[in-house]
Amino acid sequence: MNRLAGKVVVVMGSTSGIGRAIAVKAAAEGAKVVITGRSEDVGAQGVAEIESAGGEAIYVRVDVTQTETIEAAIETTLARFGRLDGIVNNVAGMTLNRLDQRVTELSLEDWNLILATDLTSAFLGMKYGIRAMMKGGHAGSVVNIASEAGIRGMNGLEGYTASKGAMVAMTRSVASYYSRYDVRCNTLTVGFVNTGGERIEELLRDPLFAGEIQRHHLGHIGRPEEVADPAVFLLSDESSYISGAIIPVDAGATAASHIVRPSAPDIEGFPRLRPHAPEF
Repeated sequence: MNRLAGKVVVVMGSTSGIGRAIAVKAAAEGAKVVITGRSEDVGAQGVAEIESAGGEAIYVRVDVTQTETIEAAIETTLARFGRLDGIVNNVAGMTLNRLDQRVTELSLEDWNLILATDLTSAFLGMKYGIRAMMKGGHAGSVVNIASEAGIRGMNGLEGYTASKGAMVAMTRSVASYYSRYDVRCNTLTVGFVNTGGERIEELLRDPLFAGEIQRHHLGHIGRPEEVADPAVFLLSDESSYISGAIIPVDAGATAASHIVRPSAPDIEGFPRLRPHAPEF
């Protein structure tokens, strides 16, 4: 229960869902944790949960579309704890999926918003987080939370797919270069996880999707805690020989293309030239 003893960890997007589970798990393993997000009330609840279990945490408000708030979160961390050992870049706007589209239908405005939220935020987390680790002169660990969409396509979600694919690619180059400063960088590509919220509930009410999601090799829908465990492992010294790794945490979903997703409909006004092309 002390795998992260003495370490300071920032978890981006940690007021709920996967980020919240990672923050709680990291604190239980001895880390001093910085919870970030836009909701001060929910952030305070996360801090209270950690403190009630004997851990130590603070909340810093971050809006990932505003560069200065990410930089300020790292500065606050250093001012409070004097160091930074790990950062988890866990940001993905599920509500943005309603804006996402097939590439010919996706507006430039929505594309830019999706990338700013799902990709640029991770870039900024790495930019300022790694700088802080380098200044400390000690080993550090970056854990990016991407998606199975980053290693295989997801029809109709071109912005999200591009964002997560870019995170996967960045992980390898960041891991290679910053190894000289003893900073490791790894990514978890996460499958469908029930993080709660209206969008998740909507998907689970879809009779096609809800039935097919159970056909993951392990036969159940993921829980945030099942992502938190490998994230904490990558933050810990137990993974000191792992860097540049892209690790699926998806119940085997990317091991074979066997999951049928909600149909991506044809574009109005453009009849199919190949009637048997995939719907999903």
